[in-house]
Amino acid sequence: MQMRNKKFLGMLACASLLSVIATVTSQAPRAFNSKQVEAATNSVGARQLGVDVASYQSSNVANMAAAGSQFAIVKVSEGTNYRNPKASAQIQSAINNNMMPMAYHFATFGANSTSAAAEAQYAVASAKALGLPSGSYIACDWESGQGNQINAGKDASATAILAFMDQVKQAGFQPLLYSGAYLLNNNINTSTILAKYPNSLWVASYATAGRIDTPNFAHFPSMDGVAIWQFTDNWRGLNVDGNITLLPLSYNSATTQAPVTPSTTNNSSNQTTNSSTATDSNLNTEAAAANNKTTTASSSEQKTTKQVMHKAFVYDKNGKRVGTKAIGAYTYVTVLGGIVKMHGKSYYKIGENEYIVLGNVDGTNRTLSHNAYVYNNKGVRVYTPTLRKGMSLATYGSRMKINHKMYYRINKNRYVKVANF
Repeated sequence: MQMRNKKFLGMLACASLLSVIATVTSQAPRAFNSKQVEAATNSVGARQLGVDVASYQSSNVANMAAAGSQFAIVKVSEGTNYRNPKASAQIQSAINNNMMPMAYHFATFGANSTSAAAEAQYAVASAKALGLPSGSYIACDWESGQGNQINAGKDASATAILAFMDQVKQAGFQPLLYSGAYLLNNNINTSTILAKYPNSLWVASYATAGRIDTPNFAHFPSMDGVAIWQFTDNWRGLNVDGNITLLPLSYNSATTQAPVTPSTTNNSSNQTTNSSTATDSNLNTEAAAANNKTTTASSSEQKTTKQVMHKAFVYDKNGKRVGTKAIGAYTYVTVLGGIVKMHGKSYYKIGENEYIVLGNVDGTNRTLSHNAYVYNNKGVRVYTPTLRKGMSLATYGSRMKINHKMYYRINKNRYVKVANF
């Protein structure tokens, strides 16, 4: 279901990603160094990890900072009549947790330059009202969804996007352009964008569906002018988009957009934020039960926050369902202790004599027997890279019927046909 507070990840790279796997620009050297650095609220170095959040994430981003996020890009607005009700708290939480705050606006202007300028003015006003520091970055999120017209021509689209970015620049902020790799390559004249605003692209492209903890630069979508790469929509199992900077980013009240030479990515600032992050030789992990760290239940009952990914009925200590009581999908719960076995099934304890099936939280690992496409909850294909035969995926809950066909959920509003497993 399309929601006004959700940033859609439609039209990401498909074949274009696979065709450039072996080609990485000087912006994206393959080495991914792991070195602890101290976060700052007004700057972030190259090769630093961060998140982007909207109203369906928590107002408190402390857990993301604890996981290694050095920056947070907060959705502030959409069109000319929506503001993220959590944005102010999210921006302040980022600052309080030593994360550099940035913002994005979900565009609905398509290729209309007049509307683009109006939306930019609304985005700037929203960012200011919600507490974004002057001089920081505001990205134009230009993709399919919410009626945004993406097929009006590369030049016309670029012209409208520039009208948006110009307004952002005039207001004292630094403009960025977010979109999927497919759209940036096929629906927008990005050379026009980069001629005026060098290194201003924030590109989304995922190596695979599901959880990815560490960006693998073998899958970087080779293109010029990339400042930030969004490499997953489920970073470290937090169900939040994961990003990595390709270049150092910073702001102050007098900051201006200026070219940054690619050589800046090859110096000692090529660091990552978390000492537990491995080099890019470590392949992407999936959101499987085996990847979730749990502890054996004890008298102290260690508490862990987890997100329910499929409607979960509540059971008692004997494994019997407690009436119709259930936890809704995408709700966060506090797990007490570790895995609890009852009648051959695995559960998590979430309260006094209350348990939910583990598979609704951590998922069940399944292996694809055929290449598979990804669909939304309307049964409409979502243009992410094709999932390949032999790939292991975490599926959440039982199979679901969409338009008379059976699917497994693999992420928020993302489904794969049961017949492909």
